[in-house]
Amino acid sequence: MLDILRKSIEDMPGLSFDCSCGRNHSVEIEKIVVGNDVADEVAKYLEPYGNKKLFILSDSNTYEVLGKSIADHLNQKGFRFKSFVFETGSHALVPDERSIGRVLLELEPDIAFMLVVGSGVLNDIARIVSFRAGMDFAVVGTAPSMDGYASVGSSLIVNNKKISYYSHYPSAIFADITVMRNAPLIMIQAGYGDVLGKLTALADWKLTQIVNDEFYCETIAGLVQKGVGKCIESAEGLVDRSDNAIRYLTEALIITGISIGLAGVSRPASGTEHQLAHYWEIRAVEQGIDHPLHGNAVGVGTVVTAMLYELASEILPDGIDYPTVDHVTQLLEKAGACTNPRDLGISRELFVESLMNAMNIRDKYTILRYCDQKGRLAEFTDIITRRLYD
Repeated sequence: MLDILRKSIEDMPGLSFDCSCGRNHSVEIEKIVVGNDVADEVAKYLEPYGNKKLFILSDSNTYEVLGKSIADHLNQKGFRFKSFVFETGSHALVPDERSIGRVLLELEPDIAFMLVVGSGVLNDIARIVSFRAGMDFAVVGTAPSMDGYASVGSSLIVNNKKISYYSHYPSAIFADITVMRNAPLIMIQAGYGDVLGKLTALADWKLTQIVNDEFYCETIAGLVQKGVGKCIESAEGLVDRSDNAIRYLTEALIITGISIGLAGVSRPASGTEHQLAHYWEIRAVEQGIDHPLHGNAVGVGTVVTAMLYELASEILPDGIDYPTVDHVTQLLEKAGACTNPRDLGISRELFVESLMNAMNIRDKYTILRYCDQKGRLAEFTDIITRRLYD
């Protein structure tokens, strides 16, 4: 079996191997570059489209920090393209019907490939639009803020509800560390929170394998643990924006996205901590109010999930490796990230509601459902709420 655990992230694209779990896994991405000043790498990758027209998507912020320089470089190399920049102003870009429709209107019949310069929301928009338009797309990342760079799904706001739509992988991912290290600290903290969420996501994955005989792969779990581990080891450098810390954070975010593709499910990267984050986000969208960055909500959700695991320790089956509350809290504090839902603006009432109901958002078995089946969820919810809010 090909040992993917020893591969660098740049060597993972195109890999296909038979795994000890009994499945064949493949990385259906053509190229990954994590480095400094990636414009030349982008141009080289796009050479097959030299006689065709490209579409470059960005917003006001990402255009200034990287999009303009990428466009200028491609222009110097003789590429034909149309550049569209969302004017965001003081309002955050929302991946809803309006923004998706706007990009569709900007597409022209002779456009053959989409290049998106940005992070979460722009990627979600580019992914679904390119998929529905029948063209490939690549991403040039601008912030290490989320694990969706290598995702196959778009998280969209449709009819004021947050819904994930299947689309496709980017054909290539370019992460410019020079730019990413200068992203707002809150976005770096969000990416770090998203990475730490894998600690409890993997525990949930193992739990459902033991309880429900659900598919589980030690190789994929090991890949995620490797990426998370390297990120944690350098976490103290995140506040200082050291190149190594930002690089390992970026690689961890991409690797966890790859792990979802390898598994064919989101289990390696998403568990209870994501259910809670999604619940808080959905309620905010329904009320038309702002919500925390996804990764910051996931980080706090990881603390809460660790609390659940500690409370449930005596009723858990053997073989579940979960992080302690103190460990997760200390890791988040290293990056100056939030550790309490109150710091995110989550009310006590919403918090209780989320713990009791987040398991119903999607058909995914986690420690929430397990505690509910054991008749202990209400009790644990009361204990956790008093610890965090009293």
